[in-house]
Amino acid sequence: MRARERSPSLAARCLSRRWPLSGGSMLHSTGACSARVVAWQKDFPASTDNSPGKGRFVGSSKIRFRNPMPARLILAALLFTSGISCSQLGLCKVAPKRMVGIFGGMGPEATANLYAEIVRLTPAKEDQDHLPTVIYSRPQVPDRTKCIESGSREIVPYIQEGVRRLERMGASLIAIPCNTVHYYHADMQKAVRVPVLNMITETVDAVEKRHPRCKVVGLLASNGTVRSKLYEKAFEARGIRVVYPDAACQQTCVMNAVYSIKAGGDKRRQADLLARAADDVTRKGAQVIVLGCTEIPLAFDSSRTRLPVVNATEVLALAAIREYQRGAP
Repeated sequence: MRARERSPSLAARCLSRRWPLSGGSMLHSTGACSARVVAWQKDFPASTDNSPGKGRFVGSSKIRFRNPMPARLILAALLFTSGISCSQLGLCKVAPKRMVGIFGGMGPEATANLYAEIVRLTPAKEDQDHLPTVIYSRPQVPDRTKCIESGSREIVPYIQEGVRRLERMGASLIAIPCNTVHYYHADMQKAVRVPVLNMITETVDAVEKRHPRCKVVGLLASNGTVRSKLYEKAFEARGIRVVYPDAACQQTCVMNAVYSIKAGGDKRRQADLLARAADDVTRKGAQVIVLGCTEIPLAFDSSRTRLPVVNATEVLALAAIREYQRGAP
């Protein structure tokens, strides 16, 4: 009688494999009952030139166990904390073939809102119809507007770490619910192989498709987005002019509302401020209002303007659904 073949154990599948761990270490599986952790120190360059940095070997230690179970458990735990997915290891037969990745925390409530929009807009009749999604929220990413205004590149290592982590976790595409951080879109895209959706381009496409006769857009966005001319350049390439609230209104209405939303302030007061900003761009000839900051839709009341409104967060959610379905088996 032919003996039934046994599937390889976790440790056996990882035999002679090396996996990077957080904090500058490397896990090297050396057998079912042992593992070696190799540590090194990374010396990151003072200037942010996107180079990976140099390191030096510190040492290694071998861990042995009397039976294979502790080795398997510790190995699995270390792999989990390193951000390596089951699908990468080939250990989980039910791991999704495709998955949406959301890099959030800029800010946290806007991140939750993007996921809520993806859920709302997905054509689903039951739980299983929704999109597999992994969310990495990193609120400690430096202030995007301040970095753009000062010319600082300190933000780049944070955002590159974020998209790389999502890629390691199995994301097939990455959506980032923050308009301003798309100033660094090229830095993020070159850090990963999977596509990082461009919120700015998607929103401009949506305006052109939904409102083909529009020649003037009123943009409500953060100072960083306004001063970097992210939307202005993209719209002007399509023959569409962008108007903004005047300088005083931009600061007292738009930016005060944005930072109040981030701080969990009074939504009614925020809605009043944003309505004033919408009135300002309407008087300047806007035909469509674009909500170009992911905090703004959390308080903006579209019933208080006579103009059509394009919400960049909703546009990004639709783009994530489209791209997921495009590559779905």
